Amino acid sequence: MPVPTAGRYRIDLTRTTVRFHTRHMLGLGRVSGTLRVRKADLTMADSLSSSTLHVVLDAASFNTGNPKRDTAVRSAKYLDVAAFPDITFDSQEIRREDGKWVVIGTVTAHGVASPADLSVDEIRDNAGELTMRATTKIDRYAHHVTAGKGLAARWLTVEITATVVPQQAGG
Repeated sequence: MPVPTAGRYRIDLTRTTVRFHTRHMLGLGRVSGTLRVRKADLTMADSLSSSTLHVVLDAASFNTGNPKRDTAVRSAKYLDVAAFPDITFDSQEIRREDGKWVVIGTVTAHGVASPADLSVDEIRDNAGELTMRATTKIDRYAHHVTAGKGLAARWLTVEITATVVPQQAGG
């Protein structure tokens, strides 16, 4: 996998997707959906271990294609998007583990921070424009989102595909 050169990168929000999947109905059914990225900043340092990533997701954009479910998840019973409109990921370190890049970070959702590391599964370089694909697992209980135990699964698998371009000086 190519390593991005040091510098600031702009994440192209129009070509970035955040998808998740989990289980419901006592683990019998699969639920998939998306969240929209509101903003994101990536700074690659000369030492990868000093690189940073900050991402803000729009919690109200939670969408599984089932309006009744989506309204319930956005409500105070689950995500409470009126009180907690953002889901954030912050990282202060990138390191190599088991042949992959891992972005060590923290997810803050529902006002509660919990560790979450992104495993970078792919980086493609297309003339300086990078497309990255990464995955992580999120424990909703760690964020005090515990309604529907038994009906809604505890863990969500999140898959991110992001296109990043070097930010021009002064940009």
